[in-house]
This record gives sequence, C-alpha cells and structure tokens, in this order.
Amino acid sequence: MTSAAPATGNARGRASRARLLDAAAECFGERGYAATRIADITAAAGMSPASFYRHFPDKDAILLEALEGPLGLLLEATGPLTEGSSVDPEAIVARNTEFFRVYARHRDVFRVLRELAAGHEPGLDAVWLDVRRGYVDRIERWLRRLQDQGALQTSDVAILADALGGVLDQLAYTRLALRPTPPTDEEIEALGRVSAEIWSRTLGG
Repeated sequence: MTSAAPATGNARGRASRARLLDAAAECFGERGYAATRIADITAAAGMSPASFYRHFPDKDAILLEALEGPLGLLLEATGPLTEGSSVDPEAIVARNTEFFRVYARHRDVFRVLRELAAGHEPGLDAVWLDVRRGYVDRIERWLRRLQDQGALQTSDVAILADALGGVLDQLAYTRLALRPTPPTDEEIEALGRVSAEIWSRTLGG
C-alpha cells in the first residue's frame, strides 16, 4: 500500500481533500473497493481526476486516509473501560454501546476494510489486525488487573480478551456493516446491552 500525498496547506486545498475523502467513503461503501474507480470518486466529489492526483497518488492511499479517522475513533471508544479495575455491568454497557455507535457511523468503510482484510488484500489485513490488536490489548490489560485482584478466573487471559473483542467484532459486522439501512439508536443500544450481558456473565459480574 502506498501512502497519501501531503495535504494541501491552504483552506481551499483542505476542503477539496475532505470532499474527495467523503466521496471515496461513499463510493467504497456503495460499490466495494474493487469496483470503485478514481473516476467514480471524482464524479461524486464534483472534481476532476487532475484534482484527485494533487491530493492522492492512487486509490489505496485515499482508502487508507478515509479509514484513518474512523479507526482512531473506534480505538478511542474502547478506552474508558480499561481505566477501571472492576466488573461494572453498566460501565461495560456504556463502553460497548459507544463502540457500536462509532462503528455504525462509519459502517460502510469498516465493511470494506473487513472484507478486504478477509481477502488478504496486501497491507489492509495488517491495518485491520493492528487496530483490532489495539483494543484487544486494552481489554487484556483490564482482565489482567481483575486477575491480579483475584476477581477473575481464566485459563488464558489473552484468549479471553480476544474472545470478548470477537463478540464486538462479529456483532458490529453482521448487525451493522451488512445491514442495508442505518441502525436506529435503539438498535445500537440493544447491541451494547446484549454484548455487555455476555461480557458480564463470562466474567462473573
């Protein structure tokens, strides 16, 4: 995968770049990565191909930048839980609901990334695994604190962290990324609560 060209410094250049990124996210979500052409992105943005190449060297680069913000927000959404050292069911509900809320806002690009990663697209499988490793590591650190306090019994903390993260991954992909219409707030809250029930019962909370 190649990296994006440096951002244009003036306000007009930044606005153009943002339009291209928004258009790319829309096109990737609607058409899939392989079927999206640079011409599709520029048409959706109302810009010329020459404008595209002033900002990005290729389609890979704009995909990576379109993912950068959403992936950062997804990782940030996992933060609050790991600051504590107890099994508080309501805290888990809040933390998991925020994860699903962020995922829902960017579900189209997350679906594209997940499917490209599953297909072992060079570079993109590593992008997905890196961000997933980030939040699974946070879960693991929290679980180790619980274990150190005698509040958790498990034969393998790392696998348990991966499994709890997998509950979020799979629900987000199947219930948010693959659905044809945006979820309602009630549906997102239900995902947060049910996933928290699974976590709490697994951990004995």
